[in-house]
Amino acid sequence: MTTQSIEARLLALEDRQAIYQLICGYGYSVDGCNTASVGNCYVDDGVYAVGDLPGFIGREAIEAITRDPGHLGLVAAGCAHLSSLPFVVIEGDRAVATCHTMVPMHGEKGFFIGRLSASRIEAARQPDGSWKIVHRQNYMLNGNPEGPALLARLNEGPAVSAEVGAA
Repeated sequence: MTTQSIEARLLALEDRQAIYQLICGYGYSVDGCNTASVGNCYVDDGVYAVGDLPGFIGREAIEAITRDPGHLGLVAAGCAHLSSLPFVVIEGDRAVATCHTMVPMHGEKGFFIGRLSASRIEAARQPDGSWKIVHRQNYMLNGNPEGPALLARLNEGPAVSAEVGAA
């Protein structure tokens, strides 16, 4: 039996739902080349780190993904940025979500998976109560041990993430 109040339990459900919306909303926004919506997913100094690519630091750099010729070519040919339902750990006004992300793409022989990644998304509650991404780390699931290692951290909350980052 839980000792939390109904209000605390409701807030936890609302927070989890808002984080789900944030994560799936990014994919729809980037595939729709909606620069403002992509940027709105992140805090001003947010980080989108991709293991095999240069990282994107700051909202403007992250928004610029929607104008990148390579990204525009993928969208024009047919692609989708999809996230699995994330495993979310919330600690107060900070949260960590762990999920798989993939990019199905269209080619000459139909659709195929162009990228499959492990993702760890650190988010923070904003003064208005919304949630935004502070740091997103993706590692390709291509035999690189960093991807499974990131997924194995699914029970680590934001406090542990801060400790790992400080080490």
